[in-house]
Amino acid sequence: MRQWTMTGVATAGVCALMALSAGPAFADGTYHSSHYDLNAVGAVPLRSGFVQNIHANVPNVYAHEQYVLNGAKPKTTYQVVLMIFPGDLTCSGAPAATIPVATIRTNAAGNGAAYHVFIPMDADGLHGATVGGIWTVSEGASPDYQTGCETIVLD
Repeated sequence: MRQWTMTGVATAGVCALMALSAGPAFADGTYHSSHYDLNAVGAVPLRSGFVQNIHANVPNVYAHEQYVLNGAKPKTTYQVVLMIFPGDLTCSGAPAATIPVATIRTNAAGNGAAYHVFIPMDADGLHGATVGGIWTVSEGASPDYQTGCETIVLD
């Protein structure tokens, strides 16, 4: 029993030392995490939904986006698309890029989630830019849900 106690104490000490010596995690200094509500377009039901856009500021991950639907149409597959409007913070013209980023499959209650990770190469030509962006979620050709025109600052 005494040996187990000494082993437990040693293990706890090593774990504490590792936790204290771990380097800090850095968030993006230019663009922090942003939460954008998804709104129903027309008479399509949705209890709630959102896009969480997280810019990581690490070498391998440029951005990590989460997409969530709550109370949408049950057992349905939706396509999430990001539309980019460089230099147009009103998103009033035609998007310069329309990027399919994820597929959400809802369960029997109409709930579903997905994510997409952008790598630095995905933002080629846009580094340092401020762009307008709209995320749409569609079952068919027309959006069922979408965000407003959001300002995205790229570093």
